[in-house]
Amino acid sequence: MSLTTPKDHGLPKVPFWNGVRCAVSVTAAWLLMTVAGGGLACALNAGAAKESPKDRVVAKVNGMPIFASDLDAMIHAQERVIRFQFANDPARLRKELAEVKRNALNGLIDFQLLEDEFFRLGGVIRKEDIDEDVKLAIQEAFKGDRAALMAELNAIGMTYGKYRELREQMIMVSAVRARIANKVEVTDKMVREHYENNLQKWRGPESVKFHTLTIFNTSANARSLAEGLRMKLASGGDFAEIARENSKDSRADDGGAWPWTSIANINNNVGKVMEKMKKGELSEVLEEPNSFVILRVDDIRKTEPKPFESVKEEVKKSLMEELSREKIENRLCRLREAAEIQKMGPV
Repeated sequence: MSLTTPKDHGLPKVPFWNGVRCAVSVTAAWLLMTVAGGGLACALNAGAAKESPKDRVVAKVNGMPIFASDLDAMIHAQERVIRFQFANDPARLRKELAEVKRNALNGLIDFQLLEDEFFRLGGVIRKEDIDEDVKLAIQEAFKGDRAALMAELNAIGMTYGKYRELREQMIMVSAVRARIANKVEVTDKMVREHYENNLQKWRGPESVKFHTLTIFNTSANARSLAEGLRMKLASGGDFAEIARENSKDSRADDGGAWPWTSIANINNNVGKVMEKMKKGELSEVLEEPNSFVILRVDDIRKTEPKPFESVKEEVKKSLMEELSREKIENRLCRLREAAEIQKMGPV
């Protein structure tokens, strides 16, 4: 099978940050964020630059160097996204930041292995392929405005030539992943089992009864006040009484109590936290725009799973994506075993 173009692999003609073509690795996500909203001031060196005293080699993959600047930039980009995503979940934030630092170098190594595999399989990328990909990316991210792309590149200190190099790398890695995963087949029995084993995925939004206590972030001690009130609640304080005395939201007069409410209708950040809470659980202090919020989930009403036949195609797609990820990871394991990988001291 030729690796000439993404089309030859059945890859959808969409920019890489949509659908299967974005699922390359943590490294690929970083590459995309470099231009699609990450606002970084540097990009992957792609092994072409020479090492300088300030840019040591941290690893080599079949002789190709990975530089400290590449690693630092990737970690920085991932941390920025994670800090935004889990701003209201301090425990999860600490865990995710630690994971990024642990996995960053291995992510860069895997990216290089997949690029090497592209060429081993005889892959060739034509100039027209990159032209088409860049055109699609500009259409998706900048509504077809090439001047807007150039302004963004200039703002982050990246040349148009470097941008094209990064897009070329994404084509190569995506093509290899598609080739690995394109033979996934599933039976009706497998789809039914996947449905039964993952019923939570096919349920509608849960409803909850809950309490809130809100402190406006209008003074220097607002967080301290919120943390102190949470300690009182955690020690057995009466939520309704403390909320009536201190809360500033619309439910304060009711002691912070809310009626049955679908999680889908709750503020996005608060709803995400609430989805993970158990009946009777008290949240940490959540930082919202202009306020600090404390939640207590009083009761949870689960919905019944959607009938199998109504979500069969969705279940099938989910299963195929899961099996594809497994196939790609298995291939990466073999590539790692066969490659000459050197890690240069502590990272």
